[in-house]
Parts: sequence; C-alpha cells; structure tokens
Amino acid sequence: MLELAAKFTCAADEVWRLQRGSDEDCVLFQRWVNGGERITDRGSRQGLWVFAAGGRLLGAGNTRSIDAVVALLEDALDAYAELDETQRRIPAGIELDAAHRWEHGYPEGGLALLRLSRDLAREGLAAPPSSRWNRDTFWCSADEVSAMLPEDLGLGATFELPLIATRLARFCLVDDVRGQTLPYAPAEIGEARLVATVTHRNADGVHFALRGHTRATAGELWQLGENLWTPKRGSPHTMECEIIGMAVFNGERFTAFDLVAVGKRTGRTQFNGRAKDPGPSLIGFRLELAPPNLHLAPAFAALYEVAWIPRPELATWRLSPAECGLEEK
Repeated sequence: MLELAAKFTCAADEVWRLQRGSDEDCVLFQRWVNGGERITDRGSRQGLWVFAAGGRLLGAGNTRSIDAVVALLEDALDAYAELDETQRRIPAGIELDAAHRWEHGYPEGGLALLRLSRDLAREGLAAPPSSRWNRDTFWCSADEVSAMLPEDLGLGATFELPLIATRLARFCLVDDVRGQTLPYAPAEIGEARLVATVTHRNADGVHFALRGHTRATAGELWQLGENLWTPKRGSPHTMECEIIGMAVFNGERFTAFDLVAVGKRTGRTQFNGRAKDPGPSLIGFRLELAPPNLHLAPAFAALYEVAWIPRPELATWRLSPAECGLEEK
C-alpha cells in the first residue's frame, strides 16, 4: 500500500467549499468532477477523486475499505499510463495559489488548539474506548490572548478567560462525534467560564491551572441567520461540560495549553447521527496545542466574525446564484 501511495500526491480538503465556492480553485474542482460544468445542484462530491495534473479524471469513489481504495488507485495508474505528456501536466495559465482559504487566517503568535471528541461509556475507564470520535481546531489571535491576560501574574493570581470560554462553548464543545453538527448562538450560551490560577513560575514561564464550566441550550428556532449552516428544521439539543486543564505562558505566547472536558449531551442536529440516540449521554473532549505546521481552520471559522480571519470576496453560488451567473438545478 505504501509503495502504491508513493506514486500519488495525496491531499485532503473540505469539500463544501470546493463544491460550492466561486474562487478559481473551487471552479476548477467543480469542472473536473462535473463533466466540465459548474456544480449547481445540492448533491455532494464528498469522497475520493484521482486526477492527472492536466485535469483528466482517473477514478472516483467513496469508501473506507482499504481494499477498495487500493483497487481505485491501481485502476487510476492504469488510466494514467494511457495519457500523453500534455494530459499529465498542469495546463498553462492555472493560478495555483487560492485567492481565499480559511487557513489564511491562522493566528500567528496566538492560540491554536487541536480538539478531539469521543463518546464516553457510562462505565467509564472500565469500558473499551469508543470508536466514535472526531476532531476540530480552535483559534484565538495574539491580540485576543493578550487582552485576556492581566498585568499581575503573581503566584495565586486568579482571572477569567471569557473569550476562550465562550468560543469553546459555541464552536468547540459540540456533539460532532458521529458527524457534522451545529454551533451555538450567543443567546444559547447559558454559562461559559474558564478560570486560570497562577500555580508557579519557572524557566518555562508562568504556569496556570485551568477550571471551567459551560452550558448551552438550542431550541427549535435557529438563531444564527441565513448561512451555510442553517438547518432545514429545528433541532433542540444541549451540551453541559466540566473543564480542567493547565497552561504555560512564556511572556509572549502559550507554550502549553491542555484541556480535558466531560460533556453531557441531549438531542440531535441535522447530520450528527443522533436520530436514534437522543441521550442523555457523555462525550469527552481533549484540547492541546496544535502542531506548528497544522494550520487547519476550525469548522466554524466563518462564524467567528473577527477581522483577523479573512472572508472570501466571491460569494458561493448557493448563497448568491445570481451573483455567480448561475441558476440552481
């Protein structure tokens, strides 16, 4: 498998942007997977796609079966062998740098966390680990972090991190273990607290103990306006979490930031796989500093509504078909 994979350049991307966006790379993807035309239907192009650099489609599928993926790649290699040199090359005039990608807003010098979520059994650690899990990221800019830290960071100093707590409650401590879920609106946050206490100092910097609590409740009414997350129907759901953790700040940035949260969830959202599991049940969350080379944008980056995350200049065709010169099928 590794020898076979070495013959390909592998990439993973968020398909919603590619299949709905109007930036040049999105249009290119749509034409490659849709017979040369823009996508104007509601269908998803999620899955595996194999292309030659010239744009020729060599194979496609949507599977988690290793054997099926191997067969797909082998067939794609056979198709590639039949192409001429022109079809194997990137066409002239193609702009390889996307005009907008959400990771362009990566908060250099700020706080970038990698978050894992997983279903927890009532039996606790005595039960085998659940195979249901998901991941996401969390961002705060350097200016946002600086604004939350007081000048007095002496031993025993205690202060709150309100922006981090609220952003966690709205976008990060959510029930996405089994699939895509929804964020919470500001009015749906009943409580969001994260308290930091200075425990000691050493050569690494100032060490904090972290403790917090969040509670969010969404009803039938969607409160975040018309956007790509707007559900077709109301979906009442709740999440309440207890949080503990630690952090180290070296005077310029956090060099460690670890959180563990246990959440009690109820209800469902449109695509999160809870139709037959309204709960209540438990979810575990783990957050830690993201690797420096992981600039993966948070799932709900478009709803952060901050100036330091650039937004696309071109509308997606789904939100503004007329502006894109397209009509929905």
